[in-house]
Amino acid sequence: MFSGRLQRGPNALFLAIIILFGLTIALPTELLLEDVSMGGRDKVGHTESHSESQLACSPDDSYLKQFSLTAQYTDWEFTLGGSIDAWTFDGIIPAPLLCANLGDTIEVSLTNTLEVPVSFHVHLNPPEGVVNPEQVAPEQTGVFSFLANQAGTYLYHDLANGNEGTGRGLYGALIVRDGIPEVDHEIVVILGEYQPDYHPDTYAAIVNGFAFPYLPAWNFELGERVQVHLLNIGPSEEHTFHIHGHRWIDSDEGRPIDNKFLSPHSAVYHPEISRPEGFIPLASALVDDVSVFAFNADSAGEWMYHCHIYDHINAGMMGHLEVQEAE
Repeated sequence: MFSGRLQRGPNALFLAIIILFGLTIALPTELLLEDVSMGGRDKVGHTESHSESQLACSPDDSYLKQFSLTAQYTDWEFTLGGSIDAWTFDGIIPAPLLCANLGDTIEVSLTNTLEVPVSFHVHLNPPEGVVNPEQVAPEQTGVFSFLANQAGTYLYHDLANGNEGTGRGLYGALIVRDGIPEVDHEIVVILGEYQPDYHPDTYAAIVNGFAFPYLPAWNFELGERVQVHLLNIGPSEEHTFHIHGHRWIDSDEGRPIDNKFLSPHSAVYHPEISRPEGFIPLASALVDDVSVFAFNADSAGEWMYHCHIYDHINAGMMGHLEVQEAE
């Protein structure tokens, strides 16, 4: 059986496809997992009829947003037959999506069940007079408070363990809203990798915690407008994200593109912490770990989304996009 350990090399992805095909011949259909296919494990986007925008999150009207997270050990199955011993917030990778309105105060109660200290770090200013703990010791709970003083999309993550916390899975996304986007769908896409520094004998390029063939399948109706929150947690590798069949206006360059380069989060905000072996420094002109853009699903058919670095495609960063005629 396929071990699920996606390694570097030109034939890794093709080997996975051949093995999946072989399984369909060698095994009775009823023995195969119904949710494993070229189309992905989960579907996002237009999964049912709707009359309102399908947003990633919708914060309430309160001025204090309170969230609870638990740092815990998790056996995380990220691909067919492959799993890692992960550190997670609430047992999932990425962690739960947090959402607030501009001007809100955010309080995160973090309970630590790991054997190492953890922290909650996001690039927002703490409210005046509040002193956040540097870290939460094992079997303890700490409260972190921040002011949502700038609209945008942010990565949140553990900082107590340097890059190891993010490399093992302790990260998620926060959206601070200043109004409601006028789109039909909104999705959050977090890029990253599992690597031998933190997961022995494992290398995989991942989207939202998964590698091929478990990547989420994107589904939209022809003519729908889709907003994408694209983030790169790394912890050490850049990604250049590409969508087949569609283009959007780049906010930095003002021209239509179908490919967006993002640096790893640690290269953008944490130059002082140690990098895993093999980290390649990037020119400051290229440094960016978040991009928010919208595109029109105006090309009917079946397409791919993937990283345009071929080693990352081979390591599992390739998913399925389908645009269907409206019913």
